[in-house]
Amino acid sequence: MFQTTNVELIDKLFIYFLVVAGIIFLLVVFFVFYYLFKYRRKQTAEEPEQIHGNEKLEYSLTAVAILITGIFTYLTIDTMRKVQDIPDNPEPFVQIIGHQWWWEAQYPETGVITANEIHIPVGKKVLVQLNSDDVIHSWWVAQLGRKMDMIPGITNYVWLYADKPGEYLGTCSEFCGAQHAGMRIRVIADEERAFNSWSQQQLEPVAQLDDPLFKKGEKLFEEKTCTNCHAINGTPFTMKVGPNLTHFASRKHFLGDLKVNNEENLRAWLHDPQNVKPGAKMPNFIFSDQEVDALVEYINNLK
Repeated sequence: MFQTTNVELIDKLFIYFLVVAGIIFLLVVFFVFYYLFKYRRKQTAEEPEQIHGNEKLEYSLTAVAILITGIFTYLTIDTMRKVQDIPDNPEPFVQIIGHQWWWEAQYPETGVITANEIHIPVGKKVLVQLNSDDVIHSWWVAQLGRKMDMIPGITNYVWLYADKPGEYLGTCSEFCGAQHAGMRIRVIADEERAFNSWSQQQLEPVAQLDDPLFKKGEKLFEEKTCTNCHAINGTPFTMKVGPNLTHFASRKHFLGDLKVNNEENLRAWLHDPQNVKPGAKMPNFIFSDQEVDALVEYINNLK
């Protein structure tokens, strides 16, 4: 059965470095104190014999340093080769696109498009395609795989693997602007049946309610030009400038995983986006309280 190979290989290399560096550190400390004690000044001591250099010792230490460096150079290159075993014609399981400051996830096989909360199946090695829509970002979920940069105009790949269900947290690891610290990652590893169920649910059209407040929110969503940035599957709204809001209410967090997805945080975001996430590209529409009520009702029913 496939284990967390990439993570284990990187961890193993780190432990090798740590052990050897620790041994060298302890040897240096030992000999410093040993010779401090051995050659400490004594009242009756005569001038010691002056020795200039020790070629045998110098050659030996140089040879040991070269040997250690050579071994770790080989281990590093070998580990890099093993963790980046990308096929010649990669077929990614999911494509992650970095935006300032959120993550877009597209699943080519199913057609699912979502944002910020990325789902993967447990026990399956999945290939992830990484792209950037604006500046350099860097994808890193340490428990699932290696760190990989996302550079505009360049496609990179990384393997992810989760051996048990759960939520795995990461962050953008390359400074990408004012909200870099608020560009967090949440990967949810589901059992196969749960993952398939989630995929099917994401493909379902959004609910349509007869409630007047819902209808008002839907109308405001279009009139206030929210549709110029946000797509909602099953509607005429198809723009991809901002996160896809289809089934937004089913997500536990939003704003790049920065805020818990609840009514209070959604209201604060709609009232004044820049106060919640300074530098975000979401404009302040100066909604009235009644308009916010309607929009919250609409968005909270996108399940």
